[in-house]
Amino acid sequence: MTRLSAAATLGALAIVGVASLTIEAHKPITSPYTFAEDVLPILRDRCASCHSAGGPAPMALTTAEETIPWGESIRLELVAGHMPPWSAVSGGRRLRHAEGLSARELNVLLTWVTGGTPPGDAKPAPPGATTPEWPLGPPDATLSLPEVGVAADQTEVTREIVLVDAVRRPLRAVDLRPGTRSLVRSARIAVQSPVASRGNVENLVGLWVPGDRPVALPAGSAFAMPGDAHLLVTLRLKKTWEHEREAMTDRSTLALYFAQPGAVTVAAHLTGNADVTGESLPAGTRILAVYPTAAAAGATITIDATPDGGLMQRVIEFRPQRGWERRYWLDEPIDLPPGTRIQTSVKFDALPAPPPSGPLVVLNVVPAPPR
Repeated sequence: MTRLSAAATLGALAIVGVASLTIEAHKPITSPYTFAEDVLPILRDRCASCHSAGGPAPMALTTAEETIPWGESIRLELVAGHMPPWSAVSGGRRLRHAEGLSARELNVLLTWVTGGTPPGDAKPAPPGATTPEWPLGPPDATLSLPEVGVAADQTEVTREIVLVDAVRRPLRAVDLRPGTRSLVRSARIAVQSPVASRGNVENLVGLWVPGDRPVALPAGSAFAMPGDAHLLVTLRLKKTWEHEREAMTDRSTLALYFAQPGAVTVAAHLTGNADVTGESLPAGTRILAVYPTAAAAGATITIDATPDGGLMQRVIEFRPQRGWERRYWLDEPIDLPPGTRIQTSVKFDALPAPPPSGPLVVLNVVPAPPR
């Protein structure tokens, strides 16, 4: 064989090899679902509040071209139960804005990402539901927060902002509108009263994370705001990979919604060490909401209530993720009669070092109305 013919043969083999690799790199299309027809509506309704251009998620998922490269990551996140990041169950009761993906939605997404990610026929997508500027309606007052920033050589920072001149009236809700959507990852809004004794009065009025929707307290209840109090806003800012070498700033706006005069003050009932605990409630209690402390991230938390002489009922089961601390609101409050036993289980797959101590869960409660 001449050198020329040998080179030609090797070249032909190389071409065949490349073609074979190319063919093997493409998964066969086995999914009956396509992006355009089946996947896009789910992503638009469930994920677009974060996974869109300019949003806080590290990738947009609004077109087939954007989504297909992330197919394996989507599969891993869904199988691990990481997305949506705050799903929970509550003994047949509805939890506001805490629903996980339905069985059908999971089936569509997993079948699509494992079945070749067919794009389908591109066509104009129907518009999604428009998001109002303030989901709870026009605020009673707004406060413009000072500008905060993340330097070019920083990826993530936490900033505390004290609002000394905040309006001192009992609150039924707060909301936050980021100035830079891609930067603000969470906000914690707390009432601080340097003089008044707080006792078990709830001082955390807002836990904000992207994609979550604010909930107002039921009529007749309020977060206390004493005359000597101020608001402390803790912002966590984190860049997405697209902006990791840029200096960025944010100037968010805080919305306040006032409670009616004479509203009952919401209490913070602490429960749940890193084991199974039980306690009896001495008086009738109405549970409005539940939230974990930051130290509970990664644990599986269950709360059960057993009335005196009655059957145990599940209040809530959830697994908080670090960086996604939020309040779980019951659509209908749970009224517990006097003598009800609360049992809280906080189980870590592997205890952190050092292990957490003290209560890890907070119940927001008010007195139950007399029967």
